[in-house]
Amino acid sequence: MLNAEVNSFGGVVVDPVSLPASPDEFSRALAASVADWRRAGVPVVWLELPIARAALVPAAVETGFTYHHVTADSLQLTLALVPGAYVPPDATHYVGAGGVVLTEDRRLLVVTERHHTKKHYKLPGGALHRGEHIAAAVIREVLEETAVQTRFLSLACFRHWHGYRYDKSDIYFVARLEPLSFDLTPDPTEIDECLWMPVDEYLGSADTHPFNRRIVEAALQCDPADARDNRGDHARCAGPLRVEVIEGYGTPETHELFFPATSTSG
Repeated sequence: MLNAEVNSFGGVVVDPVSLPASPDEFSRALAASVADWRRAGVPVVWLELPIARAALVPAAVETGFTYHHVTADSLQLTLALVPGAYVPPDATHYVGAGGVVLTEDRRLLVVTERHHTKKHYKLPGGALHRGEHIAAAVIREVLEETAVQTRFLSLACFRHWHGYRYDKSDIYFVARLEPLSFDLTPDPTEIDECLWMPVDEYLGSADTHPFNRRIVEAALQCDPADARDNRGDHARCAGPLRVEVIEGYGTPETHELFFPATSTSG
């Protein structure tokens, strides 16, 4: 029998550390274990195969296991032993965060990325790391891309997009940040240029994408003064977030955009 534990839902989780290296030995132990678990009414078996045990994949598949998800060093498979047993799906979304960094004299921190063939000013930001909070992630991304230290003030808006990388969906949060430093050093591996641009110039430029323009407008609705009073470290934004459609930016079937109910440029 394979070493395994029962999880909180009654499923069985096989211990990946104790798996035999021999495919034949694994196949025999797996067959005996599955038969025993089936008799016991176990609904689902979770089998993690470390990359060092990749030779065991054929035996698992022949037993009826299917792929669930993969990491850099392991493959997770599942087997439903009870008809209709629920197997939670693999993660469906990526999560990212970008920052609207505005100075008191209305200068906006913008960047251009190296991999773009056409020069395009955008807001600094990127994907969250595993276990990272949104506020921490946006501060880190701005620092990595521009060397600017910032403080989180508020969440300004966010976007939900289907059909992203590897057929996953994507949620991208945009935060209003207060700069704590102003010297710029672009990340040489990712950023071609970073600069402080007058926010009215950015909003009025024909080269600014309508989505980026709307992001900055939403961030301008957040009152940074509220972050300095005795109510805490977060600023207040005007109005609840509602669904908006930006012409030329996706479709309602693939893109879901949430912005404050009213807009302003100051």
